[in-house]
Amino acid sequence: MPMYRKLTTAAAVAALTLGLAACGGGGSDEPTASAPPPPAMPDPTPPTPVAVTLPSDGNMYLSDDEKALTDGTISVTAGGSMDVGPYTLSCSDAGPCTVTIADGAVTATGEVTAAYSTAAMTAIADAKMVAMDENSDRASGLSSALSDADGTRGEPIRVDAAGLKNADFAISRGLSGAAMVSDGGKSGWSTKSAPNAISGWQGTVLDNGKTQTYTVYTDIAPAKRKAFLTYYDPGAGNRGATAALKGFATGVTIDFQDTPSATHGVVTFTAATDLAAAANMGLLDPAKFPQPKADGEGVNKYEYFGTTGKKATSFKGTFHGASGTYACGTGGTAATDCVVQVTAPSTVAGPVYTATGSGWTFTPDLRNNPQIVEQDADHMHFGWWVDTPKARAVGNEFLYDVQVFSGGSRLLTDDTVIVALQGDASYTGPAAGLFAVTGDNAAHGEFTATATLTAKFGTTTAGTTVGAEGGTVSGKIGSFVRDDGVANDWALSLGAAGIAATSGGTTNGAGSGNIVDGIDQIGGWNFQLYGSGMNGANPTGIAGAFDAKIDKNTAVAGAFGAKQ
Repeated sequence: MPMYRKLTTAAAVAALTLGLAACGGGGSDEPTASAPPPPAMPDPTPPTPVAVTLPSDGNMYLSDDEKALTDGTISVTAGGSMDVGPYTLSCSDAGPCTVTIADGAVTATGEVTAAYSTAAMTAIADAKMVAMDENSDRASGLSSALSDADGTRGEPIRVDAAGLKNADFAISRGLSGAAMVSDGGKSGWSTKSAPNAISGWQGTVLDNGKTQTYTVYTDIAPAKRKAFLTYYDPGAGNRGATAALKGFATGVTIDFQDTPSATHGVVTFTAATDLAAAANMGLLDPAKFPQPKADGEGVNKYEYFGTTGKKATSFKGTFHGASGTYACGTGGTAATDCVVQVTAPSTVAGPVYTATGSGWTFTPDLRNNPQIVEQDADHMHFGWWVDTPKARAVGNEFLYDVQVFSGGSRLLTDDTVIVALQGDASYTGPAAGLFAVTGDNAAHGEFTATATLTAKFGTTTAGTTVGAEGGTVSGKIGSFVRDDGVANDWALSLGAAGIAATSGGTTNGAGSGNIVDGIDQIGGWNFQLYGSGMNGANPTGIAGAFDAKIDKNTAVAGAFGAKQ
């Protein structure tokens, strides 16, 4: 038999045997080979947690403990809910949901919604009722303070241009930045910007950290830098050792020669009282001369010479911002003690300075072209003072104390100038103050408005001149905007108020009048004239204050500053 036939037959037998084994045939107990399992599929991407929006409209009525959330992770079944802190978290039917809380933020996988829990809703409703009652009672208390007239705490306001609560403000401003506002040298008062902005006027709130605040608006412009010698130069023909220093009526002179010399520009204080006058004007170096302590804390005394003296009688410093040297006595040698002291403010006039000694001088350092900072000399301010009670009084009422005021840097006090004013002039400017509405729509807060005034000064008829003492100022307060955004149609008609001036005496042009609604008197108002009024010019501004009971439920009180 051919060899290849045997090989073919053997290969066929081997193939048949393998095929039977694969099919489980042949009756053999030997293990059989199997196909490998399919590869494992990767897990699907886990869902991304989504922020859960929590309700917040009632949070103001919940305490910090009631709003607290504990960090952690919780599971909520599909279609189920769970209370967490003041919220009820609900999972949609497509759940389950996993909720994670971290630092007060809530995220979840799955569809989760949040609402206030039943307990929280009850607490919020109760707190709202308490707040509404307090709001209504506070509105009633403030309304009483705004609509009466005796100024007693808990009974309201007395509208007074000078201010029931010392409103003799110190207002200054640097070359840039905001105005600096302080009240009578009091310490411990913080300042912040007023919440209601008025174009062209800076609003400042002074807070004593307890219950008392002043809100002051001023139109003071930034200061200007000028050369010392230019600012105080009396002009050709008036220069000399006896030329009066600018801003002083008498007593203070400046050595101002046409030809520069070693003594060029020396300021000489004829008497020690003139140095005190310079201190009151804010011209002395605040680091070298005593500053007033808080009201009631006594006298601040600096001694510069003598056996009891503690400071040199010649020292570097600034006068009106210009650098130079102060000296008491010739060459800094005085025959008697040189003392400057200041008594803390006890009246609306502010701090009281006194000085002793002789020959006080200030010599500017001409090598550095000394500069002075010239403040805006014609600015106004207005505002209000309020003592806001923290809690109810014994009679369960809230007792407010309120005062509105106005003022300025250049009060028109020359009656000769006032009586010479002629013609009419219009003035417009902002007003601001406090309001209170009682009844079903109780509310209280601040407002801004617009003051429009007409001044009728003197006239000439048939050759007879009637001066401004026979004139009047009248106007209106309108365009009120409450700080809670509620629109209103309040309007105050300021009845004609006479311009006060008596020939031969010094007055301030102040007048007061009634606020009328139709034929009914609903309040009162006052004003003062500001500006030099020199050379026949009209006063540059009118500032004043007002209060009124607009209707049986609405009371307002405020102040204004209007410019020509």
